[in-house]
Amino acid sequence: MQKNIKNLFKDRLGREVLSLLERISQVADQCRMPVFAVGGFVRDLLLNVSNKDIDIAVEGDGILFASRLAEEFGGQVTAHENFGTAVVLFPDGNRIDVAMTRLEYYAHPAALPTVKQSSTIKSDLYRRDFTVNSLAVKLNEEDAFCLLDFLNGERDIKNKKIDVLHDSSFIEDPCRLFRAIRFEQRYDFRIGRETEVLMKAAINKRLVDSLSGTRLLNEMILILKESHPLKYVLRMKELGLLQFVSPQMIDIQALKNIPAVLSWAESISLPEEPEIWYVYFLSLLYSLDEESFMQTAERLQMQARLKKSLIRDRETCKESLKLFEKDKDWSPETIYNQLSGFSVEAVVYFLAVASTDRANQYANIYFTQYHKQSELSLTGDDLVQMGIKPGPVFQSVFKALREAHVKGAIESREEEVAWVKKQFLE
Repeated sequence: MQKNIKNLFKDRLGREVLSLLERISQVADQCRMPVFAVGGFVRDLLLNVSNKDIDIAVEGDGILFASRLAEEFGGQVTAHENFGTAVVLFPDGNRIDVAMTRLEYYAHPAALPTVKQSSTIKSDLYRRDFTVNSLAVKLNEEDAFCLLDFLNGERDIKNKKIDVLHDSSFIEDPCRLFRAIRFEQRYDFRIGRETEVLMKAAINKRLVDSLSGTRLLNEMILILKESHPLKYVLRMKELGLLQFVSPQMIDIQALKNIPAVLSWAESISLPEEPEIWYVYFLSLLYSLDEESFMQTAERLQMQARLKKSLIRDRETCKESLKLFEKDKDWSPETIYNQLSGFSVEAVVYFLAVASTDRANQYANIYFTQYHKQSELSLTGDDLVQMGIKPGPVFQSVFKALREAHVKGAIESREEEVAWVKKQFLE
């Protein structure tokens, strides 16, 4: 007997989401297509966790249905014909993912799936990664708001358990190894005993090696973007997954200090919010020697911009940490010169590694005093008007000006002009 959860929708979803689902239902009836909410949206509804990402499955032409939705809402459609999927972007910036009900076949381990349309939602749900993600809710027709649970997903949600649907799950897609940890840690669930056995077998067979670098990096970033990523990293280490990013990635001590540093950072005015996932990623890669880092960057197929940022932050942190251990008393100029070359993320990591009140004091002084003091009134155009030719000398002038501000030698625009004339034009 199917379970109707219409009251759950009313109790746990806001009026805006309910109205949206009702309009989707109306369009589905007009198209004469059975339509379902699926996956994470249903899982989080049962868990009473907010989730604005709505995934829709259609027994029929998913792209046609997405087009009709876009017409109804005045949105835009981006279709992916090969997979029978589409994204509907609404004028308010929200989006809905639409897909035809389908079967998936994997030509070999870690291959992208070959998609074939399925006539029923049931067969579509059997291709999902975990039982907790195999639930659907009918949105239209006479049985609207009925929960479809063919694989005991609701039971596993209640028992806080992560289980795969079949023994070949991790062989088909090794990314599921990372997703299992992500869902386990996010919801404080546990990976089922048999599923963990299958995970360890896939890890021992090194199936992750067959993933592309882009997919592996993406899974790492998704994990590090979760709240409290340290516990996710510790779980990956426990199961032996970090080795596939780099066999040398074994020193994670500094990661344990990052949450405290982030809490400290909230108490002062940083020039920008740190990208927390990047702080953890930098920490994971920091202990690698140069050769190992370059090999890891190549394995993960890092884009040039990310690779360049990591190289820069690794170098600045190493140089400053050496000086920090050598020189126990930094002058105002040293504090400024060292920390001004850091990204905000690198500062957080530097403090996590240094792990001393002295380092925190230097960072506090820099951000509350010197960073603001070093803001200049003069621009490159001003220097040209003063008779200085554009070139590398500009960098020297601005660097010297900032240091003079930090020392308290100058404060106003007029004093900047006089100082530049005296130092560079006389």
